[in-house]
Amino acid sequence: MDCDEGVKFFTEKAKNSETSMAEVYFFIRRPISEKYKKIFRRLARQSILKTSLKISSKGIRGNYKKTVPYYHVGMPEFDLDETIQHNPLNIYKKSLTYKDIYGIRRQRQKRKIILILDTSGSMYGKLLLNAALTTSVLAYNMEKEEYGIVLFNSTAMVLKKIDEKKPIITIIDEILDSEAVGFTNIHIGLEKGLKELDKIKERTRNKFGILISDGNYNRGDSPIDLAKKYPKLHVIGIPAENDAARGIDTCREIAKAGQGKFFAVNNYREIPRALIELLSQI
Repeated sequence: MDCDEGVKFFTEKAKNSETSMAEVYFFIRRPISEKYKKIFRRLARQSILKTSLKISSKGIRGNYKKTVPYYHVGMPEFDLDETIQHNPLNIYKKSLTYKDIYGIRRQRQKRKIILILDTSGSMYGKLLLNAALTTSVLAYNMEKEEYGIVLFNSTAMVLKKIDEKKPIITIIDEILDSEAVGFTNIHIGLEKGLKELDKIKERTRNKFGILISDGNYNRGDSPIDLAKKYPKLHVIGIPAENDAARGIDTCREIAKAGQGKFFAVNNYREIPRALIELLSQI
């Protein structure tokens, strides 16, 4: 693989696959030379971007409905209850005009999200691949919104600050070259994420965290009390290889303490799509 022929072979393979090139990269990134490592990393990144684009939906954004006291042609909806409440006489006389009808205008909400990803040794390359895919999906769906990324295992690292502009290519490359090592300390991940979220001083109901973990922490304090300090904390739980039921129960408890939604997935491949589903509901 550490040669031009190897690059040619995997370049062709990457054209016809989604994440297999990224999976291959985690196995070969150490033994090969720096020259070919950069080439294979680029192929892995392209594979991840291609997959995340397929998963992402351009229609999913933080939109909310606002009722306005007028309706004009082009509005997709009108509010029947508000119209009846304010114009009962005109309805009775059958003399309603556009000015009497209450329309519904959809406006984009600017969400502030901190994504907290478990990259502990128990998950190894699976969660590194997932982290790359998931952050890519998040970046596509929050292109004009604010988001931050925290990776944690025994310690925690802010990969992208919530008020920072950072190219998606750089984020993916940094994840591809990171290590899934150490124990699982969910508390320190949530602590780091909360500090980032607290940078947003404005009062808004669209500020929240999303934790992705198997829930089986073996270092640090209980994450339950810290979850209560979040304005809202959603959790995507993935079954652990050992004691999966306990881990999922912990994930559910964290979501409950954070007054957020809980999504359980069967394996790491389902996480990006679960994130899309979550973003469509908040």
